[in-house]
Amino acid sequence: IGLEQQRKFSICIPLLAGKAGWEVLFEVRSEKIGRQPGDVCFPGGHREQGETLVETALRETEEEIGISQKDIRLLGKSDFMLTIYRGMIQPYIAYIPYEIYKTAVPNPKEVAEIFTVPLRFFLKTEPERHDTVWKVIESPDFPYEKIEGGKNYPFSKSKTTQLFYEYNGHIIWGFTAQVLRNIIEILNESKLKF
Repeated sequence: IGLEQQRKFSICIPLLAGKAGWEVLFEVRSEKIGRQPGDVCFPGGHREQGETLVETALRETEEEIGISQKDIRLLGKSDFMLTIYRGMIQPYIAYIPYEIYKTAVPNPKEVAEIFTVPLRFFLKTEPERHDTVWKVIESPDFPYEKIEGGKNYPFSKSKTTQLFYEYNGHIIWGFTAQVLRNIIEILNESKLKF
């Protein structure tokens, strides 16, 4: 599938200058949401028609966390990431003033809570790594008679390494941890002091 056929999403990685220095803002998805309820993530979502990816990230941050777009300062973006679900996700890094964060009222339909983690925790902490294996599951509609070996065809399995961070009882894993790790590697290579 070409990039032009990918479903496009964007997310915002909010940074604050708090009491502990730079902090990363996360949200916990509401239990009312059908997909990935209770997971820790960044604000973001699907690009709407006529919208740029950066507009999506800012709109979703306002809708989910309750912080006005005018109070969010875009700092840059990291590499886009492809998902196994035919999606292309563009992460944006943004600054939100700490006093604005303290007044945020998350949308309870989408967000159970918001919290921050000191950026230095991620700069100094290696994530746990655990492998998952993706394999083909038999489908009654698949034309097995057209392939050598039929239902016994030796389909390939794909191994993926999942990353896990744990901070004050919150588990940050999956795609959110991958995005975070990518940004941490960029920051570590930049030699900037955080």
